[in-house]
Amino acid sequence: MPESRRHFSRRVNKALADPDLQRALTNAMTGLRARRNSAFESFDFDKGREDLKRRRRANLEHLPELVEQFKAHLEAVGGKVHFAKDAAEARDIIAQICWNAGSGKKGDRMIVTKVKSMASEEIELNPYLESLGMEVVETDLGERMVQLTHTHPSHLIAPAIHLTKEDAANVFGTEATVEAIQHHARESLRQKFIDATVGISGANMAIAETGTIVLVTNEGNADLTTTLPPVHIALFGMDKVVATLDDAVAVLRMLPRSGTGQIMTSYVNWITGPSRSADIEQSLTIGVHGPREMHCVILDNGREEMRADPVFKDALTCIRCGACSNACPAFMAVGGHQFGHIYNGPIGLVLTPFHHGLDEVDLPNTLCTQCNACQEICPVDIPLPRQILEHRKQGRKSLRKQAVLNVWKRPELADRVLRAGAPFSGLIPGAPRLARVPYRDRVKPSEVDGEPLTIFASCMVDRVQPQAAVALERIATAAGFNVGFPKGQWCCGLIAANAGDFKGGAALHDDLAESLVNSKGLIVTPSASCFGAFTIDAAEWGASAAENVGSRMRDSTRFALDVLTRRPELVDPDGMSLKIAYHDSCQSLRQLGLKSEPRRLLELAGYEVVDIPDIANCCGFGGTFSIEWPRVAGRLAQWKLDAIAKTGCTVVASDNPGCLMHIEAAARARHIDVRVAHVLELVAEHLTDGYA
Repeated sequence: MPESRRHFSRRVNKALADPDLQRALTNAMTGLRARRNSAFESFDFDKGREDLKRRRRANLEHLPELVEQFKAHLEAVGGKVHFAKDAAEARDIIAQICWNAGSGKKGDRMIVTKVKSMASEEIELNPYLESLGMEVVETDLGERMVQLTHTHPSHLIAPAIHLTKEDAANVFGTEATVEAIQHHARESLRQKFIDATVGISGANMAIAETGTIVLVTNEGNADLTTTLPPVHIALFGMDKVVATLDDAVAVLRMLPRSGTGQIMTSYVNWITGPSRSADIEQSLTIGVHGPREMHCVILDNGREEMRADPVFKDALTCIRCGACSNACPAFMAVGGHQFGHIYNGPIGLVLTPFHHGLDEVDLPNTLCTQCNACQEICPVDIPLPRQILEHRKQGRKSLRKQAVLNVWKRPELADRVLRAGAPFSGLIPGAPRLARVPYRDRVKPSEVDGEPLTIFASCMVDRVQPQAAVALERIATAAGFNVGFPKGQWCCGLIAANAGDFKGGAALHDDLAESLVNSKGLIVTPSASCFGAFTIDAAEWGASAAENVGSRMRDSTRFALDVLTRRPELVDPDGMSLKIAYHDSCQSLRQLGLKSEPRRLLELAGYEVVDIPDIANCCGFGGTFSIEWPRVAGRLAQWKLDAIAKTGCTVVASDNPGCLMHIEAAARARHIDVRVAHVLELVAEHLTDGYA
């Protein structure tokens, strides 16, 4: 039975209220990101990503053949390959191998040691083997803590990232020092390694041309698990198979840097079949110092279905580095036990429906802010935000979100509701303020006889920040444009599409295009996210082509920058200089690539720009995300306000009205005296007297 929204909300709120968890997550996520950034200082990330993406996609095209090639080469050196179509079959295969390995064992029950393996978590292997009377021992330190606390890993590469050292000390019954915890783990596990009959690992890669599996680890437990027991079983998804040694090396260049911030991990094991030697008269003997049997269990469990799906196929290129979780703002706020199922983080939201069904990740999916930080940091450039939205199309929507969408898709009703609610908005702490007079009521016919220009204000600017549209009008007028505003315009459709309602988003897009189709000249919008939605995203929603409109549309940042670059005399040279903290909105930065442009624009207008030391990669607005998860959004906003405070600036600027509305409301609720302004407002304030 699917988890109820009420129960899930309680879990989320409990995570937000847990100070130890918050401390552990914040320290871990910021630390991992910093180390990752440092590791890529010596290696070109973009070049490495392009190379690895090309290789991984090429491998997918020939995956069945590569799997067969891997099988042939491994079995040629004495290994054995098994294929499992689903989790149940994989469990049965592994259980039978273990049973055969321990068939002659008497006395104590058989011990199975394990290396960290998310595939084994995927098929819920441990409880199954334990139900058959086997003692299963996780040997990775984090996995061991997770096992002893009877939970699941909360991160792909750092399973116990949610635990502090005090938590770990309680688990092991030791002093709360890292040294004491590690010493206890070493002492308690050493005999388990020696007594184990079977060692189970995963595989970071499986090389088709040699029949080799590759394990990337740090602790040394993989060496002991894969060499001391007489039987070694490697369980991995078919997507881990690569064609060549060169492909494996390409993964190695990116995986440690992306995952742990290391140029290379402590151990990289290359295992090709069971232990063997020909030292005595060149007679090949199997099982010398290492295992006498090596079995590889290759798992499908929804992967072929994914490979056949054009939207989700790229998810199989994932190298399981966990970088998407490290970059994810909501993950840092609530942790992996809330943000996912067995596979967690952004990639977990994509994979889970194929492995365990949509119900298991339906509610966690709503925690995604669509900030695009996950794709930006992904070493194989998986379009995770788009894939998450595809699953969201089929998911449940909260009553709160449904109510907003139902109003938003009916412009006349939305107009009445917003006008009626404007006088009362902002009274609740943290709630946004609506404009008493929307921009559409302020528009007057242009008196400039110049080149035509149309303003697409966006629903957010029109109703919440009309001053941004007024500023755009002043800048365009100063530059000699005849400014118009078709009042039939409403919403670009992003608010609906981000909620998983692609049909509703497409309808809103088409209505907007119709309202603008007869306009003349450039169409400029003060909302960067709406510009991206209309010109880039809408085609994926099934919206009608709108070349006549889309080709003329411009974002206001690049437009204003072009104006001031060509017409520097528009700016008052004696205007008062002021330090401005600049907030990069998610869509502006990651979708449109607007990084230097808004800073240069503000500098041309006479301001000194100060970068905000980002903590969470997002302010927490996320469209309807802030409506559905106000407490999570509030946590992200608090991190943003803390970062703004560190700049010492009293003014913060951005080019995204949703971010500005959210930051302003959060600052007001916390009684923080900071002005939140659109870039265009600040530029307009520094126009010369003749144009102000």
